Amino acid sequence: MVLRADSLSQTNAEPDPESPMAVHASRETYFAALHADPYGLENPHYNWSGENRFVAWAASMAAVVVATIACLQALGIAAPISGYTYALFVAWIFVEIAGKLIFSWAILRFNIKINYVRKLALRPWRKLKSYVIPLMLVGIFGLEKGGNSSIIAVVMLTSLDVLKTIVTEWNVIRRKVPILKRAFLAWDRLEDRPYTLRFDVLEDVLRFIVYLPFICIFGKEALLIMIPQLINEFGDGLAEPVGIRFGKHKYRTRSLWYNGKFWNGNFERSLEGSAAVFVVSIITLFIFREQLDPTAFWILIGILPISMTVAEAVSPHTNDGPALALVGCWLIWLVTYFFPLAVHSV
Repeated sequence: MVLRADSLSQTNAEPDPESPMAVHASRETYFAALHADPYGLENPHYNWSGENRFVAWAASMAAVVVATIACLQALGIAAPISGYTYALFVAWIFVEIAGKLIFSWAILRFNIKINYVRKLALRPWRKLKSYVIPLMLVGIFGLEKGGNSSIIAVVMLTSLDVLKTIVTEWNVIRRKVPILKRAFLAWDRLEDRPYTLRFDVLEDVLRFIVYLPFICIFGKEALLIMIPQLINEFGDGLAEPVGIRFGKHKYRTRSLWYNGKFWNGNFERSLEGSAAVFVVSIITLFIFREQLDPTAFWILIGILPISMTVAEAVSPHTNDGPALALVGCWLIWLVTYFFPLAVHSV
């Protein structure tokens, strides 16, 4: 059964800013709210001025970084980025939009919660592209040939990705471009509206601030940074769907900024969802076992999964990525570089 706007008289469909997770009280409540305002642009209680101010600031900062790198490259000071890297990045964006359009149709047609689609179908390859492309260069070419270029590429692609996020998610543009309006549905969780764009950009910027120094520290071994990256994308990616579907033991978390206040909002996580982070951490370490000294591997097995699970549990809503990045990178760096019997072997 597909719930439409005419069912609103029987269901409280309007998301409550003081209790955003209440929209998940039942399937009827959730899908009544979704079909009443599928694109999140019609709720008169949403204040878009905050997003507009944020966009002006974020777009300006990202544009300055892009222009600066371009100038440094033109002067021969910064390492150039290959056209293939840019082509792959752009192609990934088109795939992302196409995937969002397909899943947006499926959400409305088959009544699938946006949370499931966002975390299980879209998030991993959407969030990884700014790091996978340049870090693969590090892994293939090493620091001497590709490391500096990859550091520049991370900075440039992250900045371009911020601009891409703004162009495709900003409410002003979505209102005028139907394709982007429809595509964004698959990413725009009801409990996050109207803060989704701000949550997205803030998390991306904070993750960048964490990862960039460690990319420089690890050098040609920066591919190890993919360990916390994969734990974040797939562990956290599973945590929310598992928590919504099977979570019985809930606990509260807050957002860095919500409803006009810092450290605000009543969001939920679950112990069942957090367990997914623990399991994925173990699996990810086994995938990278050959890249680690045996002693380092077993030390990380003992401390990394529980540390990443706790980091995800206590981090702010939508900002678990930077917390996982910081904890994961720091522990891997500590174990592989400073523990006497756990020196990384190339």
